[in-house]
Amino acid sequence: MMRLPVASLSQEMRRPMSAPLTPSPDLVSSELLPMLLSRHRRWMRHAGVVVAVLIAMPAHAQLGGLRRAVERRVEQKAEDRVGAANLIPPTFDATTIEITTERLDRYQAAMEKFRTQRNANRARYEQMMEARSATADSAQALESSPVHETYRKAVDTYRDCRSDVSQAADAESERRAEELTARMQRDPVGMQSDPKVREILALMQTMAAAQQRGDTAALFRAQQRYQAVMGGAGDSASLDRAATPKCGARPIKPPVVVRQEALAARAESLRKAADALMSASGGVKGAEVGMTDVQAKMFWERIQSWLNGMQQNAVITRTFTQGEYDLLVSRRDALRRVFSGSE
Repeated sequence: MMRLPVASLSQEMRRPMSAPLTPSPDLVSSELLPMLLSRHRRWMRHAGVVVAVLIAMPAHAQLGGLRRAVERRVEQKAEDRVGAANLIPPTFDATTIEITTERLDRYQAAMEKFRTQRNANRARYEQMMEARSATADSAQALESSPVHETYRKAVDTYRDCRSDVSQAADAESERRAEELTARMQRDPVGMQSDPKVREILALMQTMAAAQQRGDTAALFRAQQRYQAVMGGAGDSASLDRAATPKCGARPIKPPVVVRQEALAARAESLRKAADALMSASGGVKGAEVGMTDVQAKMFWERIQSWLNGMQQNAVITRTFTQGEYDLLVSRRDALRRVFSGSE
């Protein structure tokens, strides 16, 4: 039986697996060759498993994750270095206050609460607007009905006729006022004893006094009375009565119209309530974080501009102390999560 040289065997076993399996002629034997082939087959099985896994993975999954992770770390470090190198010391005053750990803690907590409430308000807003849309659609359907159309035409006809009566009454009132003025010019002493003239003079004084003190209710009442004394229609009911002989009675609303107007009013009420709900989600108030409203607003603007605008190199994104900047960098991920979509 042929023995193998120990030194040659040791050298062959240390050969890199990537090197071709070309043993020297003195090592080719019935014992060495099976051993080398067995070793080669084991290596190929392991390599086959790795290749199968890589083939099963998309190319972007193989390289994208690692590349993105590296890019994020590189970009983040570059961003921090660039930002820190361009800092402009701010001037703290009654509006701009320093971003300290304690203040930032309070503001982050308030922003978390605000986001939760805003999300709840938004869900409620959407529900209210859906209800408003359904109500408005129902009102629109009733408004398009033949009964509503007939009523609308009757109202338009009545209003045109009533307007003519009103204009005629105003012209008559103006004519009487001019006649009264002419009589007073002819006989000023005698006219002062006329009860109608005394009432008119008293009403004019009342209107002047009410206008001077801004009492619109008293002014309106005096004007109505003045119109009645002068023969005009001082209010809507009086005008309706004056218009009846010519225009007939005011059209009565049919039930369909009453229902349509109620639905339309309900839809408008829902819209206003929904708008008010969203308006209430106006951000963090100063009292919630131990600041004035102006300070809280500036606090928010500085953080938000730093998060969103560093790449723009705007002055406000660089106006921080080194301590503020380091604090913001350390809280970057949490701040981005809390302030996301908070405009």
